[in-house]
Amino acid sequence: MKIAVTSENELAIEIARAFNRKSNEVEFFVVDNPSKIYAIKPDVLIHTYEIEMFESNLKPNVAWNTNTWLSINLARVASKLGAENIYFSTFMIYDGKRGYYKENNPPNPVNYYGLTKLAGEVGIVSLGNFLILRVGALFSLSYRGLLYPFIRASVRGRVLRCNTNFFLSIVNIKSLARIVRDLILNGSRGIINVGSNRVSLYDVCVYLSDIFGNDVTGVEGGYRDFSLDDWILRRGYNITLRAQEEVKKLVEEQIRYD
Repeated sequence: MKIAVTSENELAIEIARAFNRKSNEVEFFVVDNPSKIYAIKPDVLIHTYEIEMFESNLKPNVAWNTNTWLSINLARVASKLGAENIYFSTFMIYDGKRGYYKENNPPNPVNYYGLTKLAGEVGIVSLGNFLILRVGALFSLSYRGLLYPFIRASVRGRVLRCNTNFFLSIVNIKSLARIVRDLILNGSRGIINVGSNRVSLYDVCVYLSDIFGNDVTGVEGGYRDFSLDDWILRRGYNITLRAQEEVKKLVEEQIRYD
């Protein structure tokens, strides 16, 4: 099997590692333009290249050109060659007023990052032969997503002030990589939510405190619930993510970085 990724970022590297632990019959390639896709003719194209949340909201033109326009153009070429397109979307395609979002719930992006991802979804779905993963709050020690400021502050031993009324589902990059591997080997298609059980941001901060030893203060901020319903992932593929266990995986990263 030939798998192409659109960048050599952290997620792409973790996906390659996940496959190397499971199978020796997979070749990985990096493609960043249509001509490379034509040359390699991959079986699967994984859209790992993205402009992350904070930068997307600061540089909307760059985010649109990358998360939406580039992804769709590369996907179009892959689709012509019969490849499956795997695209990472986000819980931020929703507005956080409901929670427990199912795959068929109407989107209403909360920010520009969410808008670029939703538009990318629409374009890639129109091509057929796709797997869209709507990912909860993705994190690692270095991934600059929603949880990054809290993880960085926790590592530095600072007091965390965390909203007790902000709910979400989370997923460690390592877990996402293994799920991608398993879904590819299973021949999965469609739209699937990927995230842990529903937890508050305060809960996540407490889990971080258990690892890094910093203090946490709960703050009653505005209410939002971005949690994802994981029924398809759990019942269809027997995959369940527990938020506290996801955070504990940061210990492995901390040891590696030390």
